Amino acid sequence: MEEQGKISDRQSIFLLLNVVGATAIIFLPGLTAARAGRDSWLAALVATVSGLYIAFLIFALGRLFPGRTIIQYLETLLGGFFGRAVGLYYLLFFLIADGIIVRELGELLATSIMPRTPQVVFSILMVAVCAYGVNQGLEVIARVMELTYPFILFLFALVLILVSGHMDFSRLFPVLEHGVRPLLRASLDPIVWRGEIIVLAMFLPSLARPGRGMRNAAIAVLGMGFILSLDAVVNTAVFGPSTGRLNYPTLELVRLAGIGQFFTRLDAVWIIIWLFGMFGKVGLFHYVTVTGTAQFLRLKNSSPVLVPLSILLIALSLEQFENSVQMISFITGPFVVYALSVELFIPTVLLLIALFRGKGGRVNPAHTAPPDDTGRT
Repeated sequence: MEEQGKISDRQSIFLLLNVVGATAIIFLPGLTAARAGRDSWLAALVATVSGLYIAFLIFALGRLFPGRTIIQYLETLLGGFFGRAVGLYYLLFFLIADGIIVRELGELLATSIMPRTPQVVFSILMVAVCAYGVNQGLEVIARVMELTYPFILFLFALVLILVSGHMDFSRLFPVLEHGVRPLLRASLDPIVWRGEIIVLAMFLPSLARPGRGMRNAAIAVLGMGFILSLDAVVNTAVFGPSTGRLNYPTLELVRLAGIGQFFTRLDAVWIIIWLFGMFGKVGLFHYVTVTGTAQFLRLKNSSPVLVPLSILLIALSLEQFENSVQMISFITGPFVVYALSVELFIPTVLLLIALFRGKGGRVNPAHTAPPDDTGRT
């Protein structure tokens, strides 16, 4: 598997919108409302600032090392041993995060429409489809998202309009009733979700115009910030204090939506379209895991690791957690620290090292050249 196509600006924006929104729209409102209450919409805005900073880090490093992914320039900045150790740290993050995403898909489907279907069925079907997409190349995944994501946004907007009669905006006040501390703690989950745009550091060289990577990422971050803030506002206005006790508040919004007796059951339509979004998110994370592993092992192409990593992904999605309670506890606890180190701390350190060594003239120019067509550095 070698990436032959190039990703357009519009495709990259949809990929980055979806890599956050596919799961955040469903799961995040309840998680933030449980900690910040009616101020959950502010937590989404706080996370937008961090998202823009992460986009800046990715683009700044990409300009210093054109044509190379973060796995490829880690050894240049940190040396052989530490560079490969941090590279493995990133690959484990991509794999673990993808396992969580697949499990989130299974939990939602089991809860909402197919409670008697084993989790293994959802995992195998989604990973198999995504593995096929990865084998075809990132451009195929990007084209699917370019085609389907506008429908996701349209249906989301339609749902908000249809539930407007249930909204009571007095439930949003008073703002910051319990101070700033609950808001800051609640913002960690949105920050982690927004930080998933770190995957751009793995496919920035695949953009048709890499120089517009920062612009595209900023548009995606700002767009998702608006969508998630609006989602939190509407959920709070409709459900009030109950929002934090709902596992999937946005899905409950969809179930409320309807016109009379002839335009109902939008939740089935929503889930069908949402599955395309999950394909895009699982597929993109699987792509960066497979591609990064091939680069880490210095393979000529990614095909030898695609099937083993797909099997590992299925096993990980099934064995990480015994139930949804354990999953939520993990992604709002230990995983937050892991994700912030990958998305914020390490890229900041890498950029500082790159700037310092660049000014000192100690970066080997040979290491800044793009990789050849075998993927070797």
